[in-house]
Amino acid sequence: MEKNGYGRSTESDPYLATLGRVESPDALVVGTTQLFENGQIRYIPMPTPDPKDPLNLPNWRKWAAVAALCFFGALALAAEAIIGALVPVFVLEYAGIDPRILAQIDISALSPPGVVNLNPLSILAGLGGPPVYQVALLASLPLLVNGIASYLLVPLSIAVGRRPVLLFAGMLAWSGGLWAGVSQGLYSHLAARCFQGLGAGAVEALIPLIVQDIMFIHQRNKAIASIGASQGLIIVSLGIASPLIVARLSWRYLYFITSGVGILAWVGLILFVPESRWIRTDDELAGKEIYNLRPGEHRPRLDVRVFGPRTNKTDFGIFNVPQEWARARRSVWETVKTTFFPNILWVITVNSLFVSIQGAAGQVGSSVLIAAGWKFETLGFAVVPIVIASPFVWLFGGYVADKISNAHARRNSGRREPEAHLISLIIPLAAGVAGPLVFGYAAQNIKTLPSIVVLVGIFLIGFAFLTANTLFSVYLVESYPAFAGPVLVNVSSFRLIVGFAMSFNATTWIEQLGFLESFGIYSGSLALVSLGLPFVYLYGKRIRSWTAGQLQPSLVKKIDDDGVSIIGIAY
Repeated sequence: MEKNGYGRSTESDPYLATLGRVESPDALVVGTTQLFENGQIRYIPMPTPDPKDPLNLPNWRKWAAVAALCFFGALALAAEAIIGALVPVFVLEYAGIDPRILAQIDISALSPPGVVNLNPLSILAGLGGPPVYQVALLASLPLLVNGIASYLLVPLSIAVGRRPVLLFAGMLAWSGGLWAGVSQGLYSHLAARCFQGLGAGAVEALIPLIVQDIMFIHQRNKAIASIGASQGLIIVSLGIASPLIVARLSWRYLYFITSGVGILAWVGLILFVPESRWIRTDDELAGKEIYNLRPGEHRPRLDVRVFGPRTNKTDFGIFNVPQEWARARRSVWETVKTTFFPNILWVITVNSLFVSIQGAAGQVGSSVLIAAGWKFETLGFAVVPIVIASPFVWLFGGYVADKISNAHARRNSGRREPEAHLISLIIPLAAGVAGPLVFGYAAQNIKTLPSIVVLVGIFLIGFAFLTANTLFSVYLVESYPAFAGPVLVNVSSFRLIVGFAMSFNATTWIEQLGFLESFGIYSGSLALVSLGLPFVYLYGKRIRSWTAGQLQPSLVKKIDDDGVSIIGIAY
């Protein structure tokens, strides 16, 4: 039988190879799983009897690992986003102007009342220094590096294991921050930001891949939703504090603070996130009962006598799995191949639009609030809508999505289809269409509307982006369990690269078209692409059958209470 996945092989173990194969009764399309049996939830993927299998970790260890990943991922992305939003501060710095002057002047006075100046600091930036577009690379370049990073980090994690790559990326994130904090010039600062972007690249594809390694499919929604929701908590803390720190201390303290906390998050990864790479066959990934099970059992009993217990090396070791460079090379080809799957292309398009909307709103949001009369030191409160959105991200991307997909499976004779997760996309897609319209209308009419309307637009955009990202990650991993790394690389990388291309010049477009028309184009584009949702929902299984194939039926072998083998068909 062909082996898929990227870790230790079940079939390479002589003991496991001799166990009776217990497989499903009929050909199943890859990605379709029998989640419920006789009203009981089944364990998918099917774990092995080996205590070192990451699926056999106790629940508290799994959720401790998720918590550590949440903390690291949220901090890395928040540091990248918040510091990137301070480009005007760096324009002043490299023009030879002390950015702390921002605490002493009224920025809104630089523009007529109610008029939105998309660069309210332009009069100060014109005093000298490098071109503004070069300084703006401090915000945009890390995003590009982040997008490219997945193409390197995921195949590397397939070759040498998840843990060493995750720890390496984490070290790059906090060391890049320290480097940026002590940098003495723009180009040194840019290089440091690229290091940060490379470290943050682990969040986009590697963290969902680790969640797939250690969690059963009925746990993944909540786990990945927790990672998305936790970003809001970190962002609001950094966002509120950053203008105050810049105005009263120095922008360098932001790097020192985030890097210091980043070291703590990195230690958390060392302590709580074990190596999780494990090769599984197609049958195991589909949850087929390929090991001897007694009646009423849904997972094999752990066999410490044969495999030995988990050890400190298992929990804390680095480079403690065999190297799989051939599989890493194969994953590069699979990344290219899966790019052209119709459902993957649709996900990439929707996600890219979300990134572009988020990026465009982030570029001009502070200018709109300044025009509304906000002081520089209070601009950090613009991130409050994101923290308000965080529990809704967990609710709709985790709890509600689980309820919907499980109910869908029960109505489908217990079979879970990845397309069930697309039902949960309806609300975030609707919010994603409405959010840019609300934001654009409020910005266009900032003289007559309260700034709370702008914040509502930011809330809708943030909720839609984070919730959709969570649901897409789960959908992709379940649709192509053997291609989980490649499909995550495709979506996470392309959405950043394409999203950057669709938003990097947003200020120029808004100056030419106005807020409402510009954001109306974003909203209309997302609405148009969202019309593909019913097509992917209805024909997604056929697409999976065409692109990934089917599993073949075979006989079942179970053990009754007297230890006698039972041959038959499993339902």
